[in-house]
Amino acid sequence: MCKTIGGVKKFILDLIFPIFCLGCQEEGQFLCEKCRSKILVIPPTCFVCKKMVPIAEGSVPGRTCLNCRSKTNIYAYLSPFFYEGLIKNSIHDLKYKRVRDIAGELSGLLADYLVKYKVVFPQEALLIPAPLHSYRRRERGFNQAELIGHLLSERIGVNLEKEVLIKTKSTKSQVELSADERRENLAGVFAVKNPEKILNKNIILLDDVKTTGSTLEEAAQTLKSAGAKRVWAVTVAH
Repeated sequence: MCKTIGGVKKFILDLIFPIFCLGCQEEGQFLCEKCRSKILVIPPTCFVCKKMVPIAEGSVPGRTCLNCRSKTNIYAYLSPFFYEGLIKNSIHDLKYKRVRDIAGELSGLLADYLVKYKVVFPQEALLIPAPLHSYRRRERGFNQAELIGHLLSERIGVNLEKEVLIKTKSTKSQVELSADERRENLAGVFAVKNPEKILNKNIILLDDVKTTGSTLEEAAQTLKSAGAKRVWAVTVAH
């Protein structure tokens, strides 16, 4: 019944506020198939040195390379796109114009990428979206990583856990900060509630964009310190 009502509501909204492709302005989808096909897809790279990670039989796509493993808490990193063009516009409209339905498009692109590179997450892994501080969440009205994560969870069959990792301090916007300033800005801002939920678990840490990686690194360190076994990082873009 709820699905039927939701479907009718969506139909009516689509009639009143039709959806147009962010690329070619064709009606119907935020990213039409033609425009999707033009977006450059980036093979898995090392989280630290950004070099391509060779994919061999039995290897983990995006696995942090041997020389960089001592420099990070990230076990493996997966990110399909550069933060530019249609992808940048899509993320911007989701976050700042509050076009929530774009989260569906982005989660679909992520799911397709994981299939393309034959990514298989460990059994009983948990998908955890990078949290926003309560002040920022109230200001925006939602957490974009959580929206994407909710839909991605359904597509890849991994449970979403959104009440474990929290952001305890409101920080400056990262946009104008240098790499060193970003690390300092984020030091000690995350905490784990109910650590028993992640004890010895593989965690898939999800965010919309990686810039310097400071947010993901700080969050991964917090999760590992609380007992997580391994932390994979997934972003839409970098």
